[in-house]
Amino acid sequence: MPEGGLYLAFRLPPLFRSAGWDVELLCVADDPMVHSRHVKTVLQEKSRDDLEDRLKRILRDPQRPWQTVVVAHEGTLRQLIGTGDSSLLKGWQPGALTEEVREVLLGKFALAAVHERQLWRVPSSKVCRTVAEVLEFGHANGWPIIVKPDDQSGGRGVVKLDSPAAFESNQAPLALPTLAQKFIQGQRGIVDMLCAGGRPLAWLASDSTKRANGEFSPSTARKFRAMPELRPLVEQVARFTRFEGFCGFDWIREDHTDLYYLIEFHPRPSSGFRFGRSCGVDFAAAIAAWLGVDPAAFPTQTQAPGSLVVAHYFSGDLARCFRERDWRGLAAWLPGCGIRHDVWWDDLPLLFAWIWRGVRRTLREKRVSSPRLKAGSSSTPEEKNPCL
Repeated sequence: MPEGGLYLAFRLPPLFRSAGWDVELLCVADDPMVHSRHVKTVLQEKSRDDLEDRLKRILRDPQRPWQTVVVAHEGTLRQLIGTGDSSLLKGWQPGALTEEVREVLLGKFALAAVHERQLWRVPSSKVCRTVAEVLEFGHANGWPIIVKPDDQSGGRGVVKLDSPAAFESNQAPLALPTLAQKFIQGQRGIVDMLCAGGRPLAWLASDSTKRANGEFSPSTARKFRAMPELRPLVEQVARFTRFEGFCGFDWIREDHTDLYYLIEFHPRPSSGFRFGRSCGVDFAAAIAAWLGVDPAAFPTQTQAPGSLVVAHYFSGDLARCFRERDWRGLAAWLPGCGIRHDVWWDDLPLLFAWIWRGVRRTLREKRVSSPRLKAGSSSTPEEKNPCL
């Protein structure tokens, strides 16, 4: 099931096909993924509610004809895990049958418990239900701090507070309850991994080098490199969550200690795996092992020391360059620059459908924003109905 756009799910079907498996797509009507040449069959529903109901029936069916179910839409995934339904979880995400694991998969607030139990290294964290509790946390742990809503992703709603006075200057009201964390100054990055049976089968680490819209927004460019120092954290997370499939987490390396902290876990495919081939990591082989007879015998794959891969996302970083007038940044998109770009040349039906959808959206917005026709003037059917 795709995430509702082309941020990451478009690269899952070709990996599964390379691993020797057919792919069926479950989505709402008109999802751009229906045009992918790597999808064998499309199962469509009229609405998100209908889709989620069907997905629940599929996951509860012990005789379902699919080897595995991958849910890339984070909101739907969290809703399914949040049911706590053993008949739904045991054949899909068995780790979530344990309450403390389920809490971690459901949102950021569980990081406070992770910190308290010292399951792995996370910044000092506390779930605060009042402004007074946030202020108390800042005084106790030292300013600055950051606050994060539990139900948002992509950095939405994350606010850095440098002092108590920052509450007065913060234009948006603070959403409560919120997760307060000690702000750590350092390089931030991402781990993308495929896990099975409590161990990582393949993983990539990367520094975040460009961001879509602000300090806490999603990455549009990354620098992939070998980071063996992250292996203990990767293995701890895989062993604790027992997550089955693609997942990932955000990390930060503190400047003055060089310690790595996990700052957010993503229980769904994160976007870096698309560059696995460029980094020498064969995610298709890892998928074959995951769905094979003995995944425990598969040696964990990760990027080899000494290799460095700089990647700029299509179309996110290209849009960022134009939005920010970063004309120098456009040089990264010139042929021969040595930077990887995952343009969908191998899936032209999907690429053309995505472009056409963007053209239609632009035309529709122009119609809606144009002045109304004077009374009595003639109009075309398109002008009468901007959705045509």
